[in-house]
Amino acid sequence: MSVRIVSRSRLRKAAPWAGLVLLWFVVSLAIGLLGFSNDSERVTIGAHAATVSPTFDGHATLDLGAVLPRLRLQTDLPAGLGVDIDIQETDADNLTELLNRDALIASQPDGEIARIREVVREMAVDNAVAGAGSGLLAAVVVATLWAMLGPRRRRELFAALHKSERRVQHRAIVVLVAMLITIASIFGPGRMRAPEVPPTEWQPLSKLLPELTFDERLKTVEVAAGFSTTGGIGVIKTAVETYERSTDFYGQLKDRVNRVGGRIRQAGEGETVALMVSDRHDNIGMDPFAAEVAKVAGAKVLIDAGDDSSSGQSWEVFSINSLAQHFRDLKVVSVAGNHDSGPFIEEAMRKNKFTVLDSKPVEVEGIRFLGDSDPTRTGLGSADTAGDETIAEQSKRLADVACEQPEDKRVSTFVVHDPGSFQDTAARGCATLLLSGHLHRQVGPETKVVEGRPVTTFTNGTTGGAAYAFALGYTLRRPGEVTLISYIKGRPIGLQTVTAELSGEVTVGEYKPLSS
Repeated sequence: MSVRIVSRSRLRKAAPWAGLVLLWFVVSLAIGLLGFSNDSERVTIGAHAATVSPTFDGHATLDLGAVLPRLRLQTDLPAGLGVDIDIQETDADNLTELLNRDALIASQPDGEIARIREVVREMAVDNAVAGAGSGLLAAVVVATLWAMLGPRRRRELFAALHKSERRVQHRAIVVLVAMLITIASIFGPGRMRAPEVPPTEWQPLSKLLPELTFDERLKTVEVAAGFSTTGGIGVIKTAVETYERSTDFYGQLKDRVNRVGGRIRQAGEGETVALMVSDRHDNIGMDPFAAEVAKVAGAKVLIDAGDDSSSGQSWEVFSINSLAQHFRDLKVVSVAGNHDSGPFIEEAMRKNKFTVLDSKPVEVEGIRFLGDSDPTRTGLGSADTAGDETIAEQSKRLADVACEQPEDKRVSTFVVHDPGSFQDTAARGCATLLLSGHLHRQVGPETKVVEGRPVTTFTNGTTGGAAYAFALGYTLRRPGEVTLISYIKGRPIGLQTVTAELSGEVTVGEYKPLSS
């Protein structure tokens, strides 16, 4: 005798559970979508504070305020997902400085695009969790009421409902009509009034400025038509020209890395290569160049010796976002410099999963690191301010830590921002390779033998091509330098510099073996 897998009694038992699951899903979806579509997050994007709100119009729309026009471009995301970005206050002193800063950041937008995606993803997850919780609450309430009524009372209610079926139908109709009238009274008046302002008309940026040439990214940008567009056409043209000059210069640098790639020493069998940067000072234009050097050499680690910003302000987090995006496939070991003082830069490093050295030995890709962020605080154009300790005190403290390590766990690479912070460790011979930045010029490599062990010190030049503490621009103010460091089993065996010259050419230094 065959047994029916699906029977009426089984369906009757499963129906309440299926109903609860359906109720949970519908409530979760409705609450989640409603919350997500009305959500917003205040973040720092580029040089501005901004409010990011998700949309479903398939565009990323930038509202630049009353003076400048709105811009938008297609997102090509599923379900027509888009985003509104309400650009707000900035610390720029004047409009020209602001536009130049924005245009230069826009020429390397990958870090900020990744940040916006992360914010939207966080909002989606938060609202999905809130929706799921609301759905669960609704299901629990219904299940509790269902259990409290009991089978007998539910049968009585069902019988009473059928006895007064016509009366219930009449009441249902009255309730439905009342709901429709209420909805119409709320939404109807606004729909019936003729709008005072016509819908926004959008035109391609290339149509607004036909005399300029545009790269593929700018060809997709549309501008809201109106007074702010026509009245500010000169301002827009200046920003576009700055953007184009920046993308041309730094794009050529990246291309020239491949031309000289044969002179860049690549990782050999059993070797690990690290790329060192320092003193970028907000110049994210150099990041594609540095990333291309790392790619050609086969680097697995990025060593950041600090001063990624110029004043450590919250808006300068874009510099860390860019670094994280361009080197997302590498392990990043970093310290903050004197111009990164304040919580924002180090917090951004940690949020992007950098290994921020903090006076404790750590091992990354088999390389044993020790270091710490700079204790001095220096703003853009301001004098140094002492922190919790002086450079000399930090140098002595870190040397004590390095010299406490057993021989089999000797510090391979010591990283600080100011070369003054590695002087005691170098003098006592407690690390093999000691790295720094800060001086904006290359010093070394210099090798000395201390108690029978070679100790090499090296100071990297400014990667951002910075003059003083400023580097953000459509060209370099000084040659921009990165350094490749080769390791075998965690031990440094050689250095090679790669430099972006002011002319736009790329110079590859001689590979310098290190004493072992």
